[in-house]
Amino acid sequence: MLIDKLCNGVLAVETDCGVRYVQPALVERIRLLWTFRNFTLLPEEVLTRNERALIESLCQKGKFLVNGNGHGELSLHCIGTVERTAPRQARRMPPRPARLRATDALPRAS
Repeated sequence: MLIDKLCNGVLAVETDCGVRYVQPALVERIRLLWTFRNFTLLPEEVLTRNERALIESLCQKGKFLVNGNGHGELSLHCIGTVERTAPRQARRMPPRPARLRATDALPRAS
């Protein structure tokens, strides 16, 4: 299994448009095997700067593999999956109402 990934492994890149498969070179496959040694799916945010640069260069090359029957054979030699979804906008929380202090809540005696 490890030999298959080393010889023929592909990287799955999960985007908003779906999953794409990239065929890395041998040296890149070795680096990716080390990156995905404990996990099969990693979000791009947890990768190091060098690992992100590797993923970026693989995606920019544009050598995506296409398999007619869905995942099929490509998923058998998948080294790992990187989630490259668009960053979500942080939701703004509505402002909290001002808290009353204990001294503000008591009516003043005149």
